[in-house]
Amino acid sequence: MEITNSPPFSIPKLYHFNKQSQEAGQSKGQLVGLPNDTVSISPEGRQLAADAITHEPAKYYGTAEINGSLTGLLADKDPKVGKAVYTIIESNFMPDGTVSKEEDRAALLEAGLAQAQYIADHYMNGEESSQFMDTMNQIAAIAKTRTVDPATGQASYTTPADRPAGAPEDYVSAGDLLKRFEPDTYTKLQEAITGGGDWGSILIGFAKRVPQHTDWTETYLKEEKDLAASLKNTKHDNRFESADTSDLAAFTKGMKDLIQSSVSGNRDLLNRNLQYFAHILK
Repeated sequence: MEITNSPPFSIPKLYHFNKQSQEAGQSKGQLVGLPNDTVSISPEGRQLAADAITHEPAKYYGTAEINGSLTGLLADKDPKVGKAVYTIIESNFMPDGTVSKEEDRAALLEAGLAQAQYIADHYMNGEESSQFMDTMNQIAAIAKTRTVDPATGQASYTTPADRPAGAPEDYVSAGDLLKRFEPDTYTKLQEAITGGGDWGSILIGFAKRVPQHTDWTETYLKEEKDLAASLKNTKHDNRFESADTSDLAAFTKGMKDLIQSSVSGNRDLLNRNLQYFAHILK
């Protein structure tokens, strides 16, 4: 099972641009890969009883900031904590197509936030707890941007653009600019790469056009700043917020009671999810 922010094809190389290079009429820059925010998750075994399977969740990346936060927070924790965290992301925040009803997806996401709070209360110190919940809330906000391609059934999520460590503040991937401002050219690039066409001439042609459109970078950076702020400031109403996190038994009982009283959809789905969460942390 795999969650990936990688494209479904191999991108040889692309330039990145920054504001200074565009103003100077240059197209030099670090060579970077073309990003893609598609999430692909295999459906096998997700809804089986907790004691019937052993499943290792994929490690969600998201952005360098999100990945760095989770990696740092979980570095010195018991492996079961990391497994529980990535299971929440995979099974609660971004479940695969087997969970088709929006009411069930919403209930899973809220249950996942409650599970994250249990982890924060028991496995993180004060500062870690705050950072962890900020990160998990951001991932939950990304999860709410989900759209599904009607032709392929593939789910995708709007994720802030990734800026490599050490890159300037005005870093912009050429692939992101291409996708945003010349979507038809972006499609042609995909087709050329997957079909063995002349992708190089497409990239070179685009690179030559970028310096003539300094407004592209300015617009793109503003949109990305607004998106990042929106995701970080998203508030999540949570019917499971009152669940007792004093210990695992109390949490499990409280969650079951809340599932029974507040969920009108697939309660079995929520109870199996809760059972597996408790199973991981025992």
